[in-house]
Amino acid sequence: MTEKSMHINRILAVLLRTGSALSVVLMAAGLALALAADEGLEGQRAVGQGFLQVITGVMAFKPMAVMTLGILVLLFTPFLRVIAAFLSFLLIEKDIKYSLISFGVLLIMTLSLLVPGLH
Repeated sequence: MTEKSMHINRILAVLLRTGSALSVVLMAAGLALALAADEGLEGQRAVGQGFLQVITGVMAFKPMAVMTLGILVLLFTPFLRVIAAFLSFLLIEKDIKYSLISFGVLLIMTLSLLVPGLH
């Protein structure tokens, strides 16, 4: 493994760790807000919220919105990792084979979210 590959692997590992840690912090903060609130999580729903509603809820310190953002960060961390891998293979290592493989993985991940019935 070359020095460049090791550096890229470290960056990708930091990206995964940071995304996971941020997700845990957001979910814990949402839980702390819920426990501090008088009504807790009773009557709150995360299902069907749009991204802008989640962000608006986070700005208003709504516990369920903060926890939902934590879950969204956790879900999109692998996407960011695959995008970073694709760009590093394509632009830094100039490895067409692995950039195409990572692009294919990204395409499959995206399609599985967008097209119902594929998962």
